[in-house]
Amino acid sequence: MRAACLLLLLALPASAQEADGGSALEFSAAYTGDLRRNTTGGIAPGTAYADEIDLGIAWESDRVFPGAKITSSLAVMYLGGDAISAEFVGDLQGLNNLEAPSGWRLYESWVQMSFGQSPTSLRAGVLDLNAEFDTPVTQGLFIGSPFGIGTEFSQTGQRGPVVWPTTGLGLRVAGSAGEAVQWRLGVYDGAPGSTDDADFTSTRISSVEGALLIGELEYSSSRIHKLSLGTWAYTAKFERIDASLRPPEEPAQGNYGLYATFDLSLGSVGPVDFDAALRAGTAPAEFNAVDRYCGAAVTATHLWQARPDDSLGLGIAWAHVGSPYRAVNDFDGMPTTSAETLVELAYRADLTEWLALVPNVQYVADPGALRDPGDAWVVGLRFEVAHEHDWQLTARRDSPADGGYARRQR
Repeated sequence: MRAACLLLLLALPASAQEADGGSALEFSAAYTGDLRRNTTGGIAPGTAYADEIDLGIAWESDRVFPGAKITSSLAVMYLGGDAISAEFVGDLQGLNNLEAPSGWRLYESWVQMSFGQSPTSLRAGVLDLNAEFDTPVTQGLFIGSPFGIGTEFSQTGQRGPVVWPTTGLGLRVAGSAGEAVQWRLGVYDGAPGSTDDADFTSTRISSVEGALLIGELEYSSSRIHKLSLGTWAYTAKFERIDASLRPPEEPAQGNYGLYATFDLSLGSVGPVDFDAALRAGTAPAEFNAVDRYCGAAVTATHLWQARPDDSLGLGIAWAHVGSPYRAVNDFDGMPTTSAETLVELAYRADLTEWLALVPNVQYVADPGALRDPGDAWVVGLRFEVAHEHDWQLTARRDSPADGGYARRQR
């Protein structure tokens, strides 16, 4: 918490320099509600409602330092409601990307400096790794968690990587090699959060828990939305996932993985535009339940002339569990299959500038990669209410009477 307050204070003196012009301040607020029902299979039929409140302030200016832009962001969120996966389906990958322990949390608090003609930027503070690494484009339509970040990556670490809802301290540097190629490198807390889910935030860093290192290279063009290759590694040592079934041995390093994404436009059929994405990744089976993941999606937009912004999509997420994880489950009397598969059909309707509806249907084959629970069918409806307001300060050289500056609100 002290580190988050310090980062906010670092941003405030810069905002006091708004009189130099070229500065902007933005406020955002959003509410997301998600109603989901497991109709059959899984643990038991049941209905879950989850919601999220997001509040954020962002500020940027290119007048603080010559040739550089300063950006800062502070965001908090409230998470509440029921858990469709934990209470009713029992799946591994997550059906609702809002599902998390209830309470207020600090989501982000960071400061960034960008400089150069082909901007290179340095960002530091409380960060969400998934905001910049392994981010979806076409797959962003879907509600299931694996379409936001690959399952093989999201389930790594002692308490997961530095991603929503448990963000943490990090340092990220990014740049570009021409207009088409971008690169990113990051160092993040290796065990964000704490064992107490009620914590507003946690900024404790431990040499024992180590760091998470990640790098990503991305290419884009007029047709290719994203072609990326990423790699990550933890510096800490981990016990084998099947340590209870093996002779005693010391924890070891080697928790690292790779992922790749190919996201592109397929073209058009009449007025309808089609896009597709394919993502795959690996993680070591010795330390993680899921050792291989593959996800794919196809979306269509401009289906109707009257509603050109609506989208329809079909996504598939396949998570393979490693043999050490299966051995532990079999020993505990829970026979395990080799994989869990999630299929999602989603439709997004932007009714107004501030309201969107996302009805969807999800099918889970072998929830939890277990043999006993039946395949689950889940129906859901999400609604999103959002509002943004920003102010800009622009230099006005023709009116020295007011100090040469004017405030413009939009």
